[in-house]
Amino acid sequence: MRTGVVALTLVVLLLAPVRAAHAQFSFDARRIGMGGVSLSRDGNVRRYNPAYRAVKNRSNITGAPKFSIPVPLGLIKFLKDHPLNQLSHDPTFNPDSAAFNPVELMNLIFNPPIFYEVKEAPTPTNNVEFTIGKNQLIMNLGATRVLIPEDKFGLGTTSRLLDVGVGFAGFHVGVMGFLQYDVGFTLDSMLRRALTDTVVGFQPSTNYSILGDGVAQAGFAPTVSFATRVMRGTGGGTDNADDGVYVGVAGHYYMGGTYARGRGPAGFTTGNPIFGSTPLGILDDTVYTSNKPFGHGVGGDAGIAWITGPFEVGVGANDIGAELTWSDTKVQRIRYNPATDSITTTLLNDHVQTKTKLPITYIANAAMRMGTGTTVGGDVVNAGRGTAIHVGVEQWTGPFALRGGIGRDQRKRVQFGWGGGLRLGPFGLDVGFWTHSNSLSPQRAITMATSISVY
Repeated sequence: MRTGVVALTLVVLLLAPVRAAHAQFSFDARRIGMGGVSLSRDGNVRRYNPAYRAVKNRSNITGAPKFSIPVPLGLIKFLKDHPLNQLSHDPTFNPDSAAFNPVELMNLIFNPPIFYEVKEAPTPTNNVEFTIGKNQLIMNLGATRVLIPEDKFGLGTTSRLLDVGVGFAGFHVGVMGFLQYDVGFTLDSMLRRALTDTVVGFQPSTNYSILGDGVAQAGFAPTVSFATRVMRGTGGGTDNADDGVYVGVAGHYYMGGTYARGRGPAGFTTGNPIFGSTPLGILDDTVYTSNKPFGHGVGGDAGIAWITGPFEVGVGANDIGAELTWSDTKVQRIRYNPATDSITTTLLNDHVQTKTKLPITYIANAAMRMGTGTTVGGDVVNAGRGTAIHVGVEQWTGPFALRGGIGRDQRKRVQFGWGGGLRLGPFGLDVGFWTHSNSLSPQRAITMATSISVY
């Protein structure tokens, strides 16, 4: 029976890091209602394109607030349903509880409860059937069988957690904080077949394994950037004051605080017959860790934007050539020892030099103002793990705004956004809805975001 327990435990582990788009791509309900697109030179546009440091915000556009403050209705509901003083007994977080569901927990991780989930992704629940014989183990996972991934799966992103500094005459000097992680897993063909085939099941004397490959690194980078308008437009008047071609570049000196990297298989080997002996565990992982900060490296950003009348387009890329050298790294091998039924760690090398890279991230964006109250646009964004596409529109009529959008997420699934807003003087209230597939279920969920805009 122990083999069945190992296999079932492995199923639970496999359900953890399924590839997903960013759970909440923005805290701005305006952008969420427009499918995530940046229409007013904010959000992703300034994040990925340094040329926009030289472009003024659209102060003459009704729908361009100075900043937005999220209203966390989802967090309020979550704390009501899961009181902090009772988390240790909450079945959502307690594996010893009969009501514990790992799929539900992972859906919560993929979707931090900042905003309110109007329609939650269903959590596949059903009885798991076992067919057990002396030399036979077949698992029927029922509805949860659709969660077993066919290809490599995992999660990752590149983020700039901090970007502060001062600017003058087109120059900007500051400090940027960065975080990058990428964790992936691949099921071998035998394991996937055993988990999905209700006829063959597990076979005797067979290896079943997952190949893991992950890296995580974080640090900060002193930054110098320059952005300017290199060509002015030919149009006149206030409405065309921003016309022209803008370019921007930035140089970073990366100082990595810490990093870790690992690669290797994990799993088990069945006996012969299956229940004739205890299954042997498989673990053979090479792990790299930094003994001390800092990793050093250089890289840069570059971007260009063209604005002519009501139309603008831009392209930007970050972390070009960003490679960090870690001068003091420990290399260890972690293996399972079947003789002693224990995990052993062997030091392969110490105080050696290793290197890591930050993936290049980019954006291509376009927007057009149509009349005095309509703006349409779109962008293509890659934050280091798959390309996402957003297209959206915003229509203002007096103090009221209507918004809509459509996008393709990193899992190549089409998503939809819609919402509206009301502006009263210097403040506004915005509501946005967005479908997403940031869960282990193949079905879409719907998030409602609320925020206050300050104009």
